[in-house]
Amino acid sequence: MDPEARKVGQRLFLQNCAQCHGSDARGGRGFPNLTDAEWQWGGKPSDIKTTIMNGRQGIMAAWGDILGKDGVKEVASYVLNLSGRKVDMVEAKKGETRFAVCAACHGPDAKGGTAFGAPDLTNTTWLYGGSRQVVEETITHGRHGVMPAWKDILGEDKVQLLASYVYGLSHTGQSAQ
Repeated sequence: MDPEARKVGQRLFLQNCAQCHGSDARGGRGFPNLTDAEWQWGGKPSDIKTTIMNGRQGIMAAWGDILGKDGVKEVASYVLNLSGRKVDMVEAKKGETRFAVCAACHGPDAKGGTAFGAPDLTNTTWLYGGSRQVVEETITHGRHGVMPAWKDILGEDKVQLLASYVYGLSHTGQSAQ
């Protein structure tokens, strides 16, 4: 990326995105880290531009009433086990069976999918935190994350510069600062 264009992209990021993603672009609880390789909606330049232009709504349904308290614990054990955590394996095995309701979005392999913005559950990247309590809370109550659309505020040219800058944060080793 042209150094001058990068500076403009960085200024646009700091003025419009840092309040949610942090000035270092590493996010925080409920806000994605833009410096790693984890992209719920896809990390290609065109994906990033589409996200900034149109915004995103990440909705995970609440499963607590359907699964019940035991079912939530079992699914949480299964999901935590997928990412290498130590869990009660009997509980996790029961959770694997119940995971069928989750597989519609997260996939049968739990690797997620960009079509729905469903995160990969087999790694250690947790948008809201990876403690058992938080995972159970997410399964029970669901989540609703919103990324606002910026096309009407910034226009396509500025969004293009911003998308290029953000792409560079995770794909070229550039830092946000």
